[in-house]
Amino acid sequence: MPSSRTVIDIDGLATVFPHQVARLSALVALGISAPSVYRRCQPGGRWRTLFPGVLLLSSNPPTRAQLVQGALCLAGPDAMVSGHDALHLHGAHTTEAGGQLHLLVPHGRQLRSGKTLIVERTRRMPQPVLRKGFLTAPVSRALLDTLRAMRHPMAMRTLLRETVLRYHLNPADLLCELSLGSARGSAFPRRLLAELTDPRAVEFSPRRVVQLSGVPKPRWNVSVRDEGGDMIGWADAWWDDVGMAWRVVENSLAGLTGPELTRTGVVVVRTAKSHLLGDAAEVAEELRRAYARAVRRPRPRVVAA
Repeated sequence: MPSSRTVIDIDGLATVFPHQVARLSALVALGISAPSVYRRCQPGGRWRTLFPGVLLLSSNPPTRAQLVQGALCLAGPDAMVSGHDALHLHGAHTTEAGGQLHLLVPHGRQLRSGKTLIVERTRRMPQPVLRKGFLTAPVSRALLDTLRAMRHPMAMRTLLRETVLRYHLNPADLLCELSLGSARGSAFPRRLLAELTDPRAVEFSPRRVVQLSGVPKPRWNVSVRDEGGDMIGWADAWWDDVGMAWRVVENSLAGLTGPELTRTGVVVVRTAKSHLLGDAAEVAEELRRAYARAVRRPRPRVVAA
């Protein structure tokens, strides 16, 4: 404890603590009174509170690194960051970072999740790795924790495929690890990993691609007629509410199927069967864009049977 004659440079403390983040107890141990700390954290003050008992020694909005540092300070020395933030620290690309932080803590730890923080208590704490100064879950565990929290199937499939390829992960090992962990949110990641472990499963059925795209369920195998009742085309999948057709053809060189459909204003998506081999995410994205385009224009005057 500093003596009464010690002068503390309070404004200089920001350079002492990593990322300008400090626990209240550490500041008190340096001789700064708790009331003085609280005054500096009031609106308009020089500091701000990140988490209970964890302060940012700056009045600026916290950076993502400062939030991660604050969360780890809150959780204690045996906690580690996982999820999207861990993948970013490993150098992986994920488009959904910026939401809740995901921490792993030992199962007996009494720490609750909050608005900006997901705390997962687990009996299967992995061996952490140090990434950019943070204790981080290994990339395989970070990937699985990320997938369990995601909701968009196409984004999940893209992230899984890119991460497995980049870090040379074994899908069978990931599937085994997933089965040993929490069952919450694991159903779709389990299916994706099962597909990757079976070389015969790389061809995705049209129904699965529609599910992956997130667009509404279509009607399957319908003929489309004009107002006079004359058949003008055939659709493997048909979205009647917006007048959109999807045709899966043998190859990209096949002739246009039902050009009358296009002339009547129907939005037509044509996909070669070969495109379903490993490019399901791209096809799903094409369907999603086409559906959005179809919604924006008046529905054509056609009838599906």
